[in-house]
Amino acid sequence: MDNQSRDLLNADELLAEPLVPASRMKRFLNSLIDTVFFYIILVTIGVIFTLLIPGSTEAINRLNPLVVQVMGMLLFGGYYIVFETWLGKTPGKMITRTKVVDNEGEMPGFKVIIGRSFARLIPFEAFSFLQEKPVGIHDRMSQTMVVDDKPRSSLDLSLRQLTE
Repeated sequence: MDNQSRDLLNADELLAEPLVPASRMKRFLNSLIDTVFFYIILVTIGVIFTLLIPGSTEAINRLNPLVVQVMGMLLFGGYYIVFETWLGKTPGKMITRTKVVDNEGEMPGFKVIIGRSFARLIPFEAFSFLQEKPVGIHDRMSQTMVVDDKPRSSLDLSLRQLTE
């Protein structure tokens, strides 16, 4: 039996659907939605700090702008790390029904998510989506891809439960 054939007795393999890469529009929406969510979270944290720690706003304003920029970049990377590790997807991906997968079609591991998240900080990385195939530098470097997240059908779930 060659590597291309499927094991018809294995429900997981039989029911496996091909991965469909997310469209350029979905990737753009993911980015836009996640940026909005990131800033909502950042502003909320800022308001809480201001209310709980009087004078915190002045202290932040006195920081070197480069330090503030680095802190923002670390928080932005952290946003992706927390959501993709905790829930397997960011709010943007939840709304557009997409997900990140590794070469095996599975959820990437923690180290891969960290690398993928901080690779987004590469200057001009967003322009890598202007190519014919919407694959970002952070996708290539981490050997991951964003695909449509299709809900499992009831037949699919029933067959999976029979094989467990």
